[in-house]
Amino acid sequence: MANNLTVVIIEEDPAVRALLQTALLSIPGVEILAETDSLVYGYELIRQNRPKVVFLDLREDAAKSLDTAKRISSYFKDVMLIASGLDMNLEMIKACMEAGIRDFLKRPFDAGQIKEVLEKHQMALRASTDAGDRSGRIVTVFSNKGGLGKTTIAVNLALALSETIGKPVALVDLNLQLGDITTFLDVEPKQTIVDIARNIGRVDAAYLEGSLAQYQTKNATVYVLADPLYVEDAEEVTADQINAVLTVLRATFEYVIIDTTTSFDSKTLAALDLADYILLVTMVNLPSIRSSQRLLNLFERLGYDSQKIKLVVNRYIQGEEITIEDVEETLDHPLFWKIPNNYGVVMTAINRGIPISMVENSKALEKNFLELAQKLSGVLSSGAIYSTPVRKESKSILGNLFGKR
Repeated sequence: MANNLTVVIIEEDPAVRALLQTALLSIPGVEILAETDSLVYGYELIRQNRPKVVFLDLREDAAKSLDTAKRISSYFKDVMLIASGLDMNLEMIKACMEAGIRDFLKRPFDAGQIKEVLEKHQMALRASTDAGDRSGRIVTVFSNKGGLGKTTIAVNLALALSETIGKPVALVDLNLQLGDITTFLDVEPKQTIVDIARNIGRVDAAYLEGSLAQYQTKNATVYVLADPLYVEDAEEVTADQINAVLTVLRATFEYVIIDTTTSFDSKTLAALDLADYILLVTMVNLPSIRSSQRLLNLFERLGYDSQKIKLVVNRYIQGEEITIEDVEETLDHPLFWKIPNNYGVVMTAINRGIPISMVENSKALEKNFLELAQKLSGVLSSGAIYSTPVRKESKSILGNLFGKR
């Protein structure tokens, strides 16, 4: 167990609180910073002490504990919440996950189980401790529909961000079974995410520089963490390992761009949880808008701040029957960015394994990605390019097809 693993205990039952104290103090490197039986005071103790781990009981009124968990996970993203309760059925576990709780102990439990749950997460906890004050930002590109251009956006945004900030950017392929980033950039990976996860205990900046595939243009450098070489190896990678890997990358690079799979599982959830921004990719058509509406509902249930979700319309064609204003009003969410449609340029880039910027007649699209990178990195002025839409009665084509979120 890593040194200085700091803990706060929020537990109503004195006997369970005593068990936690005894078990935790017997583990080398664990320090109990504070304890309380009050949910309200417990939140204040976390604010004051910023522990790495919080043990939280699900008391008779579990809703109050879950509400406290949501507040903790929203404002203190580095805190790992471990809950315990008598009734840890599937519905309760789902509610716990949506509240930001990352593991569970079913009562009654013993000292051995307490130690096991910490050891289970030791890689993520060690990476979090070693990272210290992190300045890097994680941008996760996500959609639960395929064919919307997520990988194209992730690859070209990473290069544009590197050019914008004048520093290398990390690009991670979390489509663990069918990733395409190495194909899009025609690079041979030195090591994959499986190798990095296996060696997370000795990963540092020098290790990453020597292990990740490097792609350079005249103005940009991207370090690629590739998906597994073999489909079956994807099962080896756990959500905890992904958490740990991303934590180390964030401590090393100013920006980490993640391309995800379209499935929603614990591994994708790790990338979404850690993200400073989620670029939610959609298109101006009914299936994509419906899919985005469902995702925004889910993100709200997960407790994500609406400012974390950046809506991006890809393959935008001006003058379509469904307007941007229709999309904003239907989703009740402002548009962050729109990427113009240029199928020919994009497919040429993909087929040649090169960035969009290297394709002839790509200047408009290249400029669009640079401006997106500038907006994300704060280089542009604070004035929003796309303002929050004014809510009004809609008589658009979408008006009768979608209900309010």
